[in-house]
Amino acid sequence: MMLKCNLLVMLSLFTIGMGVTMDAHAQSAFGDPSDQVAESGGGLKAVETDISAGTIPVGSTAQVITRFKNEGSRPIEFQDIKLYPSSTVSAVVNANECVTEPLNSGAECAIIISVQGLQPGNWRTEMLIRHTGQSRLVTARINGIVESGEDAVKISTDIDVSPNPVMFGTLTASRPIIRSLTIRNITAQPITLNEMFIDAPDQSGYDLKTDCTTLTSGQACIASILWSPIIEGPSSGFLVIQHDGASAVTNIPLTGEFTPGEAQQARIFPNSQPGRGVLVSSETEIDFGSSISAQSAITVSLVNTGDADLTIKDIQLAGSENGLKLLNDGCQGDAVLNPTEACPLTISWSPTKRGSVIDDVRIAHDGARGILVLPIRGSATEAISMDSKPIIVSNGESYSTTTPSSTSGGSDSNSAANSNQGGVPVLDGYVVTSHSSRHAIIKGPVGSRIVAHNKTALVGGFVWDVKIVPEGVRLSNGNNIILLVFDRSLSNSGDESSTVLTGAGS
Repeated sequence: MMLKCNLLVMLSLFTIGMGVTMDAHAQSAFGDPSDQVAESGGGLKAVETDISAGTIPVGSTAQVITRFKNEGSRPIEFQDIKLYPSSTVSAVVNANECVTEPLNSGAECAIIISVQGLQPGNWRTEMLIRHTGQSRLVTARINGIVESGEDAVKISTDIDVSPNPVMFGTLTASRPIIRSLTIRNITAQPITLNEMFIDAPDQSGYDLKTDCTTLTSGQACIASILWSPIIEGPSSGFLVIQHDGASAVTNIPLTGEFTPGEAQQARIFPNSQPGRGVLVSSETEIDFGSSISAQSAITVSLVNTGDADLTIKDIQLAGSENGLKLLNDGCQGDAVLNPTEACPLTISWSPTKRGSVIDDVRIAHDGARGILVLPIRGSATEAISMDSKPIIVSNGESYSTTTPSSTSGGSDSNSAANSNQGGVPVLDGYVVTSHSSRHAIIKGPVGSRIVAHNKTALVGGFVWDVKIVPEGVRLSNGNNIILLVFDRSLSNSGDESSTVLTGAGS
């Protein structure tokens, strides 16, 4: 009976043990196998967490290989590497084989670090690597000694300049190029920058701007080099930095090449520029046309299409003695145009000779480009004598518009040559073709007519009191007096009258 009880107890314990074992296996079947590896120390690990690089002479560079192994069950990708060197060395990643492809389980990869000795003493560089493995981060340490002795290489520099060399490349447009440089103190002691200058020919076009003075250990500053090439071809020079460090001087090569393209013809209107006014015209050319036989005038609009105010400084004609004239009833010097504002520019032409006129009007302003030139073209069939034009002797604020109900002249009142400026009739196109002491013949756009001394006559649509004077025919209407001048070249002989024009009331 006792034996039977012992067998039952042993069977029960075996069953319980089997149940526990089976339950454990069943539970692990539904879990992540990589978790079990991680629990036992899996993932990305440094093959050597503390690497001794030995001795490095001052100024020399040593290549240190660091290896990493994937002890996990899944591939791992490297994301970035950061180095933290001590002040006695500088360290950079020379080659990284770990980023070429994901690191499979159980595989190894290598990263090569270049370490340069700067100052004598112990040195250390910490590596911090980010990856996609379970731990996300892995570290390694490299250490050694920088020695200074008779066989040691002299340190080449105390400051690091990046980029080095400074390459401006090939410039084809007439625009300057600027490059920014970072100047860093890579020693353990402060360094004072005594002087910085560019050693290059005067026509190289380099210009330096910087405020770098004193740099503590690891501190950096910015310098800017502006390249505005003057002549075509390659350009070279050196940025020279004089300081109180052990090497005393550092120089950085500068290179560039200027190959300008072919110049293109300038357009009459410039492109818009931010913060500048842009002056344009409603016409690109002032063309009077052909067959001009009388005084003509053309008005164009000058418009500010920029986004800032624009001041017109001066308006001039390029030529002279060709009958062109700028009228002062629109755009003038010192006129200010707001954005989208315009002013009229009127040019009149009374040809002084037969043939073509070739001239330009020049408009100086403070906007983009600073000058606007409009060509003036036209062709005249005959000259207009300025000496035979009507002269306004005086004018008042009003004048009579009374006209007869019918006249022998008929259509003279419909003359298109008569104009009204400021209330004063101007008899453009009317000339005296024959002149005596008591009578004269007036020729107008619609024909000729005889006028008599101290009589009234309808000329240009207005009734005038006529007086024959030695200079020609004096017409008065109220306070308005106009003198039609007689051209003496039209007559070989004439009766010289003794009447003299003495003023408005004569």
